[in-house]
Amino acid sequence: MTPSRNPVIALLDTFRSPVDCFAAVHQRPKWAFLPYLLVIVGPFFFWGTYFNHVDLAWLQQSLLAQLPVVDEQIQADWLTKEVLLAGEVFSDITGRTACIFMLALWLNLSTKSSSYPHGYGKWLAAACFIMLPAVIGDIASYLNALFNTSPILPNAADLNSLNGLLKLPLNSPWSAFTTSIPLLTPWYIALSYAVVGAWTDYDRAKCIIVASLPWVMTIVLWPILIIAA
Repeated sequence: MTPSRNPVIALLDTFRSPVDCFAAVHQRPKWAFLPYLLVIVGPFFFWGTYFNHVDLAWLQQSLLAQLPVVDEQIQADWLTKEVLLAGEVFSDITGRTACIFMLALWLNLSTKSSSYPHGYGKWLAAACFIMLPAVIGDIASYLNALFNTSPILPNAADLNSLNGLLKLPLNSPWSAFTTSIPLLTPWYIALSYAVVGAWTDYDRAKCIIVASLPWVMTIVLWPILIIAA
């Protein structure tokens, strides 16, 4: 294990050698500002490109066809390019930030029994690196928005989400679920496994449980609630 030498190398090591990355982050948790910055900046480029290329008239008609009937004045105020762009960017930034804080809380609480406990701040730094693959999804979404000649709705344009693959309509009862579940969930689990294994004395089975449980519970329980509704 050779800790990453600087924040940029740590970013690269997240993809090629996560153990080296997390060894460095354990010593220098402030490096987490860089992956977090990348994670929240990505949506600006993707959604800006999407709304610059989409046929706004088609988009407005499609949204009106799938959303509940609303007053014409509300349509005029809320279905503008600027408002739609701001809404998507704000949703992505708040969602990712909340995910980072909640993941850090889970890792902090679930590793309390380790012989080497760590504070919430260090797990927060680790969570920023765990969510870094979202940038790969942003790049793929950006290229898709840039070169795709077929019109596509916002909830199906984001290739970071499961709905980027399934492309369910907005009025589907499963739309919120598929839009919220990251397509890169296995990658996040793998990085969580790497950091738990590197920072604690847990065996492999316990590391797998800690890394996968919050994601598995979400993926299993949410559909049950939808079916039961």
